[in-house]
Amino acid sequence: MAVDAERLFERVSRAHAGATSCLTYYEVEEALYRLLAQSAKGVSNASTLLIPAARSITTQVQIVIELFNISVLDLTSETVRLQLQQLDLQTRGIRAADSLHAASAIAFDADLIVSTDDALLHLDGILTNTRGSKILCRDTDLSLQLL
Repeated sequence: MAVDAERLFERVSRAHAGATSCLTYYEVEEALYRLLAQSAKGVSNASTLLIPAARSITTQVQIVIELFNISVLDLTSETVRLQLQQLDLQTRGIRAADSLHAASAIAFDADLIVSTDDALLHLDGILTNTRGSKILCRDTDLSLQLL
């Protein structure tokens, strides 16, 4: 997956405008924290000790963003408003962070959402960007074929 991701970032940076939601920083840190916390069960003060380790992944995300010229989309009240207007996100049971990612993609006028998240992948062809085109939702392998 890492090789596909790097190839994808390279292609996007050469010929496309790439973006990610600012929620990405939160999600990667939380994912790493959860993994570390599982391995540190029973260790006193583990939660405090694990924060710096988990936080380090946000630095890595920032490096990738800068290396590949990826825009970071702010979470604004307009993003939340757009999320609330997308009834498909509610009726399909798409939770807050994923719906905010989707709303950010719509506002960015994205043609493609690249994700490994099943909830977002199931939105393939459901969302419409601001130009009225359906947004494709693909994992890294299939996204590479499209780009």
